[in-house]
Amino acid sequence: MLESSTPSEFDLASFCADPIVRGSAPAKIMILRGPVYADDAAWPGLLRHRDEIVRFLAEVGARLVINEHDGYAFADQTPEGEPGADWPKLFYRDRFSFDVTCVLLVLREWLLKRESVPSDEHTPLAENDLVVELRRFSKKNNANAEKEDARWRTAINRAKEYGLLKKIPGDERAYVVRPIVRAKLSLEILHELKATLERSVTVPDTAGDSASNSNADAAETTSGETSDSSSS
Repeated sequence: MLESSTPSEFDLASFCADPIVRGSAPAKIMILRGPVYADDAAWPGLLRHRDEIVRFLAEVGARLVINEHDGYAFADQTPEGEPGADWPKLFYRDRFSFDVTCVLLVLREWLLKRESVPSDEHTPLAENDLVVELRRFSKKNNANAEKEDARWRTAINRAKEYGLLKKIPGDERAYVVRPIVRAKLSLEILHELKATLERSVTVPDTAGDSASNSNADAAETTSGETSDSSSS
């Protein structure tokens, strides 16, 4: 007979009935799954129970990164040198593919061009326009245009799955670029990454992998950021 994993002295029912535990649980669960945005149902609870969530993550060597102005938050590993950084890792970072890294770069450039007019940041980005921008990273001049465009649309879908893009309701071919793109790719390495990716277009395909890998800090699939979340 299997024994209960809950110690007899621990009152699970009372614990779950605690208002703070009940109130913060949805936000804790969602932040462990990935980024939480201002338009998510968990956002109000995350703000309301921020201190509790910070303590919760600190217990497992992680931290809460939140940008209220841009409306996003995510959990990340505690930076090296800080308490808890030497504990087992909760979040493991896998690098983006070359194609998704190209999408990230184009999205960051798109945001940068609109930062002088904040309202423009919410302007929808048409998928066709994004594909046009990505074509400059196609490695073969004589490549089949239809296949190349399909390739970039696949990468765009992956970027959406990573939370970098949000579809416009009622328009399947337009997106809002998520401000978290700024945290994924800082200005400090934007130009270096662009030059690396563009150089890779003129060399064999294997350079594509090295291009994205050589800029690992700029292209990671976890919620971890590459620069201060408040940077622009």
